[in-house]
Amino acid sequence: MFCTAKWQREKGDLDRRLALKLALVGASALLVSKGGSALASQTTVTRLLENERLEVVRMVSAPGDKGAMRERPDRLLYILQGAKVRFHYPGGKTEDAVWKPGDVVYQNADNRQVENIDTSDLEYISVHLK
Repeated sequence: MFCTAKWQREKGDLDRRLALKLALVGASALLVSKGGSALASQTTVTRLLENERLEVVRMVSAPGDKGAMRERPDRLLYILQGAKVRFHYPGGKTEDAVWKPGDVVYQNADNRQVENIDTSDLEYISVHLK
């Protein structure tokens, strides 16, 4: 007979393993589809997983794409295909960054707009903490 505490602990372990597997599957799918369209006119956001603790999304941003100015949660990014990006903050301040393949970036919650100012697609997995 299962103990309730043991079942909940095992269920939590399963949730974490499933989240990791889904993130890795998404990353693998990106690597396989690298030869895809670089002519996308808009940032593509694909939700890979969402639960009460986190959301995992795949982001693909073509050169020149500019996301919306919005509130963003604490998040962890894993860069699959790097690019130079420009952050636009309320009030007009801007900041540039270069993300390289394999980079792991932690970002605190903020309000900003992200623009791909490179000549190549930017692709990454983003884990949003709730």
